[in-house]
Amino acid sequence: MPATKAPKKSQRQSSTNSKRCAPESQQEPTELEVFKVFCEQLLVTENGGQLILEDWQLKVLADHFNGAVEEVVLLPKGQGKTTLFAALTIWSLLTTPDARIYMAAASRDQASLMYQHALGFVERSPQLQELIATKPGYRELRLRSDSGFIRTVSADSNTNDGTGATLVCVDEYHRHKTTDLVAVFRDGLGKRGGRMVTISTAGANMRTPLGQVRERAYLLEDQERDDFHLRAVSPDGSFVFHEWAVPEGFDVDDVEIVKRANPSSFVTVEELRRRYESPSMHRREWLRYAANQWVGALEDAWLEPGRWQTLCDPELVIPDGAEVFLGVDIGLRHDTSAVAVVHQLPDGRFAVEGQVFVPPESGDLDLAKVEQHVIALADRYQVQSLTYDRWGFARSAQYLSDRGLLCLDMPMTNERTVPACARLLEAVNRGELVHNGDPVLQAHVEAGAIRETERGWRISKGKTAQQGGKIDLLMAMLLAFNTASASNPEITVEWI
Repeated sequence: MPATKAPKKSQRQSSTNSKRCAPESQQEPTELEVFKVFCEQLLVTENGGQLILEDWQLKVLADHFNGAVEEVVLLPKGQGKTTLFAALTIWSLLTTPDARIYMAAASRDQASLMYQHALGFVERSPQLQELIATKPGYRELRLRSDSGFIRTVSADSNTNDGTGATLVCVDEYHRHKTTDLVAVFRDGLGKRGGRMVTISTAGANMRTPLGQVRERAYLLEDQERDDFHLRAVSPDGSFVFHEWAVPEGFDVDDVEIVKRANPSSFVTVEELRRRYESPSMHRREWLRYAANQWVGALEDAWLEPGRWQTLCDPELVIPDGAEVFLGVDIGLRHDTSAVAVVHQLPDGRFAVEGQVFVPPESGDLDLAKVEQHVIALADRYQVQSLTYDRWGFARSAQYLSDRGLLCLDMPMTNERTVPACARLLEAVNRGELVHNGDPVLQAHVEAGAIRETERGWRISKGKTAQQGGKIDLLMAMLLAFNTASASNPEITVEWI
C-alpha cells in the first residue's frame, strides 16, 4: 500500500499556511483527497474490489475533515455506511497520535458488524497488517507503533470509558433507547479535540433520541437543499446534519422518486423495484429503509387490513391421515397456549388450523392437556414434526419425543424469528396460506403487530393483544409453517 498518510495534527497548520503562498499547481492535496486515495487501496472483497467513495460520502467527509465536531447523517439502508465507518476509523488510527477510536452501536451484534468490516480491510492488506494488530476476541484493533486503538462498544454493555475519544462512529442511532452512550462520548470529545459521526436510517418516531436530534437540526437557520438532500449547520459550524429522504407529499410508490433519496450509485432503480415488489417487504420497512421516512408513533399490524379474510375457504378440511406439521406456543403465566396444524395441499398451498388452551383463573395451564391434544393429533394425522419454543415446553417435548414424535426446538431469537416472519408474510401475500375462517385463529392473527429489531421486523404483541387480545395461535402457526415450508420430504416419523 503506497504511503498516503496525512500529516500529524502538529504539522497540519504549517502546511496549510504554506499553501497560501504556493502556486495552485504546487498545493498539497487536502486530507480528504488523500483519504480518497487511501480508500481506493482498501480491498472490500477478497477478489480485489476497491473502495471507491460515492459523492454523498465525499459530502459527508468534507464536513468531517473541515472540522465539524459532531455530524449526524440520515439516509436509507444499503448505502455503504458501515464500510465508510470502517475505512474512516482505520485512517484515523493511522494518522492520529495515540488514537482512541470507538465504534458505538445499540447492541453487541451491530457493534460486531462494524468491527468485522474494519477487520476485513486489515486482513486483506499485508501492509496494514504490518501496522495494525488485530484482536478479534476483544473486537479491537491496535496500532503497533503506539497505544492507539479502535474499540467497539454497545449501549447494552454499560460502558463509560469514552472519555478522551479522538473519534466516535455511532451506527444506527435510531435503535438507541437512551442518550446515555452517546452522551458519554459527546461530553468527552473536548479533551483531545475529538470528533463524532453518527449515521443512521430514519427512526420509528420523534420521541427517540435520534428523533429529538433531527427536530433540533430542522430548526437551524443555515440550511440548504439539493433535491432530496438536506444539509443544516449550527451557527458555529461545529454541528452538521445531513439527510437524504423522500419529502412528504411525494409518491413513495414511485420507485424512480424513491431512488432520488438513495444516493449510492449501486442502489439502482431495478434493485429498489425488486425490493418494493417482494411479497415479504412490509410497508413500514419500505417507508423507513428505502424512502428514509419517519413512520410515526402508531404501530402497524403485520398484515394489511382484510388480507387474512381473502385466504378463507369455509369448506377447508385437513383430511385424516394427512401429513401435517405442528407448532406449539406456551403462554406466560396465566396466559393462553396454542397448538397449530399445518398441512401442504396438493396445489402447493398450506392449510392451517389450530386449538387454543385457556388456563383456569386460579393458575397456570396443565400442560398435560396440551400433550394429550398432540397425542390425539398424532393418532389422527401423520405428524412429521412438532416445532416448539423451549420456554415452558421442554419437559413435554421430551415426553413426546420419547413416544416417537420428532420435536424441534426453535428458540424465538431475532436471528431465527425475523426470517421466519418474513417467509410467513410472503406466503400470506402470495395467497399460499388457506384457512377455514375460524374466528379464534383470525383474532390471534389480527392481534399481531410488527416490532423493529436490529435484524429486521418480527411479529409481536400489538395494542390489541396488550389490551387482552392474544397472539399465541399466530405464533404456533409461525413455528409450524416455518418447519413445513422448509421441510425435508424424506423425513418420516413413526408414532409409538
